[in-house]
Amino acid sequence: MEIEGTSATSRDSEQLIRAEGLWFEDCGLVIRAENTLFRISRDFLALQSPVFRDMLSLPPPKSTDLIDGCPLVVLPDRAEDVTVFLKALIYYDFFVPHPGHASLTVVVSVLRMSDKYQVDALRKRALLHLSSVFPTTLLHYDARKFTQPSVSTLALIIPLARDLSIDWILPVALYWRCEDLSLKGIKLGESLTISEQSQLLKATCTLTTSIASAILAFLLPSALEAGHDQCLTARIRCRQGAEQRRAHVMPLEFWDERYWNALSDVCHHCLRIMKNQEQSTRQAVWDDLPLVFGLRAWSELEKMKTEALE
Repeated sequence: MEIEGTSATSRDSEQLIRAEGLWFEDCGLVIRAENTLFRISRDFLALQSPVFRDMLSLPPPKSTDLIDGCPLVVLPDRAEDVTVFLKALIYYDFFVPHPGHASLTVVVSVLRMSDKYQVDALRKRALLHLSSVFPTTLLHYDARKFTQPSVSTLALIIPLARDLSIDWILPVALYWRCEDLSLKGIKLGESLTISEQSQLLKATCTLTTSIASAILAFLLPSALEAGHDQCLTARIRCRQGAEQRRAHVMPLEFWDERYWNALSDVCHHCLRIMKNQEQSTRQAVWDDLPLVFGLRAWSELEKMKTEALE
């Protein structure tokens, strides 16, 4: 960011647009991001952000540009990010606290800008929204009632989480990213480094092979101490069906109520043992999920989360 000291050409000025809802005639500071102008209160911005406070406390250069008599501050940020950031600061209803709704694209912009400009209250609000989407316990993962983020949204969130050390959201974010890879593979134009592609492909392979096998172990004959022939036949039939879809379904989603209904021929004793084994194995898979991606254990990630949200 810098206070612009060169004069803008009249042609350049004609190309500039005023941000809708963020141009206040009675305010004395104009901000430019790309070709968008914002006119807001200098004192308000300084009160919200120590970074802006320090920057605005500097004496402006003698050749500072003026727009409508107001000093011009040029930011290096995207106009979209600045728009979202300022609206979140000025309009309470634009970015309400969790559990109110906020789109993930807005959350990402607010988080990026509030971290950069040290608006701690806004940063924490964004972290709460983000943390609610990426559970850190299997119980909350299973209880979620929203559609998981799109691949394009995950592509925005994952690098930002790495940059800002928001590691507790990464196991689930990367798990969902692997789900897309298991179905579609790496696409041309992916915004991933070779190292990141290699890590995700390796994790996807692990999740859809050895970990999937562990999840399905309860369908093996050796998984039960005893059982009737009809129980064995039903388990083998379900195992054969499961093997056909294992390469395209992630392990935590591999088995649900539909497939338990397909085991209606299994006796209550065998079914109870199978459900217990499936649940304990699934929990073990969840417990190891951060390690699949080279992250710290859930206990450490939970500690990071608690400290960040305090």
